Amino acid sequence: MARSAGIAVVLGAVLLSGCGLGMQDLPVGRSVGGDSYAVQLQLATAAGLVLGAEVRAGQQVIGRVAAMETDAVGAKVTLSLNSAVPLARDVHASLELPSALGNPFIRLVDPDPGAGEQAQVLRAGDVIEQRRTDIGPQIESTLAALGMVVNGSGMSQMQVVVEELNTAFGGRSGEVRGLTTTMRELFGQAAANQDDFDEAIVLAARISEQFVNQQQVLDGFLDTVPAAVEALGRQRDTISSLLDSSTQLAANANTILAGSPHGLDQMLGDATSVIGALGAFNDRIGEALGNMNTFIDNFETAARGDYLMFDGALDIPETLRTLWLGPAAPATPSPEPLLSIENLLPGGGR
Repeated sequence: MARSAGIAVVLGAVLLSGCGLGMQDLPVGRSVGGDSYAVQLQLATAAGLVLGAEVRAGQQVIGRVAAMETDAVGAKVTLSLNSAVPLARDVHASLELPSALGNPFIRLVDPDPGAGEQAQVLRAGDVIEQRRTDIGPQIESTLAALGMVVNGSGMSQMQVVVEELNTAFGGRSGEVRGLTTTMRELFGQAAANQDDFDEAIVLAARISEQFVNQQQVLDGFLDTVPAAVEALGRQRDTISSLLDSSTQLAANANTILAGSPHGLDQMLGDATSVIGALGAFNDRIGEALGNMNTFIDNFETAARGDYLMFDGALDIPETLRTLWLGPAAPATPSPEPLLSIENLLPGGGR
């Protein structure tokens, strides 16, 4: 009995002293009881979170907040979790409110529920990093946003939107109805051509895949193009000269064709005649050379000191003579006979 009274006196002294302790500082309700393990949770802020707050998985309470302290990232919270409930090692944590008047609690969510037994299990001493945590809406921020809307900020903007819509649609019901009809027809056509859209998307995907497969070829082409352009740049003067020569050749050809009364057809006909004449001359020159060979053979059989008489004529076509010797000089008219006195006398001088 005396021992109980002593404990009560000590407890009363602690509570009444000026050390700043409160009911929330008592080590009560910070553990789930039974078999449990502790993990660390990093939060950007732990405002409103109290010791002994619930840790939930779904709607089940699986742990409590055992301790809190400041950290370089914000707040470091120690969670005491029930060992009977396995959790994934990459579990996500969020700080949430059950209601406007409730205390914040920690909710743990498995990011891959279908992993099953293959997932690694959260163990004692593990840390849930801040990148896998988020802070739910706070009661203060919610009330502030609601107050902003009620005070006219959001409501005035909504009123402006409604007034502008009324102005736009006022007296234009026919146009709006026609726009609605057009949009409905457009969506209907799009739905009717859904297969074509799907095929186009598939083709685009195939083209992209081919580009990816031919990436090395494309890179080689892009590397070669600058060298080819540089080579063309070095040959610029030569290419320009070639184009100028081609232009001059075309101009000369136009001049020649324009000078022919019948164009290219007449020139081809004249060329055919020239080639035919040369062919005929080839036959005759062969015969003439054969006769010359015969004459030379007979001439060689003559004995030295003999007298030979040769009488022959070489018939050369006028065309070939003109080609060899040029055009013939114009014939000089024969002078008229000089008149004599006898011719002047009547009767011829008789």
